[in-house]
Amino acid sequence: MKERFKGRKNYPTDEVDSENFLSDDEVKKLANKKEKFTFHPNDYYKLYNCVHCGECESEEERFLLKQKFIEDGNTFDGKEEMVEYFKKYRSPYPTNEMRIRKPNNIPESSDTLFFMGCLSTIRIPRYTEHALKFLLKENVNFTILSKEICCGWHLLASGLKNEFEVCKKENIEIFQKYKKIICLCPACYYLFNVVYRPELDEHIKVEYIATYLKPASEMRKGSVAVQHLCQLMNRGKEGVDRFVNNILEKSGYNVVDVPHWCCGGGTGWMGRTDVIEAIARKRMTDFDNAQVDYATTYCPSCWWILQRFSKICKIQPQAKDLFELLL
Repeated sequence: MKERFKGRKNYPTDEVDSENFLSDDEVKKLANKKEKFTFHPNDYYKLYNCVHCGECESEEERFLLKQKFIEDGNTFDGKEEMVEYFKKYRSPYPTNEMRIRKPNNIPESSDTLFFMGCLSTIRIPRYTEHALKFLLKENVNFTILSKEICCGWHLLASGLKNEFEVCKKENIEIFQKYKKIICLCPACYYLFNVVYRPELDEHIKVEYIATYLKPASEMRKGSVAVQHLCQLMNRGKEGVDRFVNNILEKSGYNVVDVPHWCCGGGTGWMGRTDVIEAIARKRMTDFDNAQVDYATTYCPSCWWILQRFSKICKIQPQAKDLFELLL
């Protein structure tokens, strides 16, 4: 695998926590014989080292190993709250109330559903408002739900298989009335398009919002570096980075190439937060060294990391989400 940054490993968790990093071969060997042994509490540090960026070839096996960890009677900090919030709200958070200010001109009905996701509607409402305004500006016909059920990514990535299956079943029932689902979050897109797909009606098309990006209507100025999406590029949507860069360039921006590397946000802010923070801090130095006006992204999880750690690390570029740069 070609080194992207001199002296830095491409696998982000191997870079920041090599002592607990499990290679593809190690994961696959463990998965093949998982019924022959029992995991213990200290195995948490190795099994939950992964931030699920999709860089490796053993992501599904990593899910299975975490399920085995839970089945063997182990737990982790925050698990009980996660299960409690799931039961009460079908959300990773202690609420399912959206905090977004919904534009008045969203149609009440459409055969296209814009699925925003729980992080987007609860933790980063302004990001989501920009995405809504962008779709409306481009005359995309869609509707939204008054309340969403989480896609279940946080449950799958935590080893909570039974709870994930409930989310999947309930969402599939909702989706049957639509012909198309547009996802704001790449984790939702991956789950709906891959994991849900065998049980989802064939007529339902699942798309990612990047498909709808168009250049700004008026020429803009400034240099920008982009946090492109591991969860798209490493899962079959090669070329999305070039497409997005082209949109920005046609809008007048000077796009400065920063080699691709994970931001740490693939599992949200849960599990090994020490690993997530170490990755995020390294990624912020990449944007700071790029000497650009703006650092941007088009992923809710990446935006949560970028917005938070750009302030913590006091980097020079201004963090702006991609939709705001194009509005």
